[in-house]
Amino acid sequence: MKRFGLIFLFLLGCQTTQNQPFDPAKVYFGGEGVAKYHPYTRVAKCRTAFGLDPSAFAGMVTAVSTRIHERFPAMTKAGKRGGPYDPKARCVRVKGVESGESITLRAVDKCCGGSLSNKTTHQLDMAEEAFVKIGAKAKGNLRVTWALVDCPTELQIQSDSAICNDDYYFTP
Repeated sequence: MKRFGLIFLFLLGCQTTQNQPFDPAKVYFGGEGVAKYHPYTRVAKCRTAFGLDPSAFAGMVTAVSTRIHERFPAMTKAGKRGGPYDPKARCVRVKGVESGESITLRAVDKCCGGSLSNKTTHQLDMAEEAFVKIGAKAKGNLRVTWALVDCPTELQIQSDSAICNDDYYFTP
């Protein structure tokens, strides 16, 4: 009986956090800055800093600045094979300052790295598909507010097919 209890506790501790409740109101960290667009359709599955396949999220992806990543380093473990895959605070809600339009994106990569206190600093590299939802591509740069939030179901990691299957970023 004691062995069964230990096995149960082990399995309970190993569960993933997939399909945990999505709290759209919870903000872990936020700011304001500049977003640019990036052609993630040409980025290979294992060539993102967080080990996630951009195509697994229907173009709703972004890179976050190294300064954002420094404040929330757990983002790096988002795609590490073997999980658990924690969907919390791995997404970024972005709102165009001029358009007022808002979208939520999966953070899959790192980019740029200016000061978070400067509102004119480049903070995000959004996939082109996401960028055009909040502003015209011709602008090239958009002033945005952003917040790290829980990932909605459609942006959570649904299977290992979204995860890097080599050690490109995870070598010791």
